[in-house]
Amino acid sequence: MTPILLSLLAGILLGLLLLRKPLVLKFSNRLFSLSVYMLLFLLGVSVGRNKEVMSNLGKIGYEALVIAVASIAGSVLLSTLLYHRLFRKPPSHEK
Repeated sequence: MTPILLSLLAGILLGLLLLRKPLVLKFSNRLFSLSVYMLLFLLGVSVGRNKEVMSNLGKIGYEALVIAVASIAGSVLLSTLLYHRLFRKPPSHEK
């Protein structure tokens, strides 16, 4: 648990240091998205390789699928709303 928290703290500190560098911010956003996609892909590979999970997939049933899809959809929706709320650029008052 300590390495996870130290990694998070190091990332926060690095993010604060690079806050005003637009090129770094653009690159980090793309890298973050790529990392999320890679983690989801590896999770899928892990599930697909697990014979016990795959053999019981029919028993898990419709409810598990609905819960999973709803969780993913809710996470995407809420994170998108939160992102736009926190990182929205204020309207310009130039004339």
